[in-house]
Amino acid sequence: MTEIWIVGLAALVGVMIGALIVIIAFNLRIRYEERRNIRRRMLEHKTKEIETVLLLNQKIQEVLQKRAATMSSYVGFDSLDDVYITIDDYVFLQSFTAQNNFYLPNYIVEEFFKQIGQRKVILSPEDTVAMGGYAYKGARSVLEEFSASLLSLVNERKVQLKKLANEELTYLK
Repeated sequence: MTEIWIVGLAALVGVMIGALIVIIAFNLRIRYEERRNIRRRMLEHKTKEIETVLLLNQKIQEVLQKRAATMSSYVGFDSLDDVYITIDDYVFLQSFTAQNNFYLPNYIVEEFFKQIGQRKVILSPEDTVAMGGYAYKGARSVLEEFSASLLSLVNERKVQLKKLANEELTYLK
């Protein structure tokens, strides 16, 4: 009879140890999957940040490349460092930054719009409509500085992305 109790007790202890091992392994696996999903979301977020900043920089570069063909009647403020932004481009910049404010650095964007707004040439609404856009006196340097800050931000994010992608995930951490 004592042998049956010993065998039964040994079997019970074996089942308990086996259950404990399964619980620990299951818990480790769940934590590993959670960390992997968090890392995947962070990688996606960094990638989306980089893509958004590059799209904004591309639009800024397009604006810098345009020279106003319709501004010949406004030669008084059309120098090499002046910038002409069509109404469509300006609305695109504002709506793009508003829609993607989660991925863009708010301080840099707000500072850009504040600086560019201070350089706007005040024209009558009829002149603005006739030109099809806005003229900014000496704003080329502001746009180039904004573009450079966006590119440095992209490089920063790429380093963070590479560091995050190279980070090894293990079960025991």
